[in-house]
Amino acid sequence: MSKDLKKMLEQKLQQNTQRHALAAQEAEFEEGKEHLLIPVEKIDPNPYQPRRIFPQQELDQLAQSIAEIGLLEPILVRKIDDRYQIAAGERRWRAHKQLNKHTIEALVTRISDSDMAVFALAENVDREDLSDYEIGLALKQVESAFPTKKKLAESLGLNREDMYRYYAYDDLPQFIITDLNANPRLLSRSAASDIKRLLKQCGHLPSFNAYLAEAWALLLDNELDQTKIAAYVTRKLDEKDSHIRDSRNLIRDGKKVGNIAWTEKHITVKISTKALNADQEQKLKEFLEKLIEGEFAEV
Repeated sequence: MSKDLKKMLEQKLQQNTQRHALAAQEAEFEEGKEHLLIPVEKIDPNPYQPRRIFPQQELDQLAQSIAEIGLLEPILVRKIDDRYQIAAGERRWRAHKQLNKHTIEALVTRISDSDMAVFALAENVDREDLSDYEIGLALKQVESAFPTKKKLAESLGLNREDMYRYYAYDDLPQFIITDLNANPRLLSRSAASDIKRLLKQCGHLPSFNAYLAEAWALLLDNELDQTKIAAYVTRKLDEKDSHIRDSRNLIRDGKKVGNIAWTEKHITVKISTKALNADQEQKLKEFLEKLIEGEFAEV
């Protein structure tokens, strides 16, 4: 998926570049036509930067290269008040800071919030080590620059179903997110989607979070593959609920609309909200209340 996303982003950037070039011809001040030496301390990272970790070894190598042969390509920035934000080139900027350089060569241009996010994504997706989690964070950050997620998908050239796979991380428990912030490559979007799906189905069960935490701990100890987390939790839940005495589906017009399950301690009834109208829901509530109060008890 990363290669496909990279290709889509590159196409988007080409379109944006052409659009900005045409707009600049009519602008009174053409910022993107000149290179500037900008104080390093007046530059801020891209607010839509998806990368959580910048490996120190890579920065050391880049800094050494810059120290020996200089900066081969200026960074790309936009001006915000009296400061600048990086659109592309944060590694080069960090390397300059590491070398204690006071200025850095930059190209200043007009860039919208949405394009800032696209630049950050494109620059990082080009590198193989960008994780699905970081791409998901970037998509969520740029979301506010678009009126709807549909418009975001259209702007990036992404199929909405593909884009939503990167949003699976949003519903994961905080203990997983905390570890992902420290190590973004722990969980792929596919594995995250599996966990999200299981959360939706079984998250209400009292033992679910405990089993998920158990599976996650095994992952951190390299004793469980990320693709097996959902299956591990499902198996644990099945083992716990093996005492179910009976269960049956509720069928309407040949389609399942719910189910009833009996265990030693509970009777669980699940009915799709789409299966009942408001009046039927009220009648069901009244029936259950009367049943519990014993109004239907045999005389």
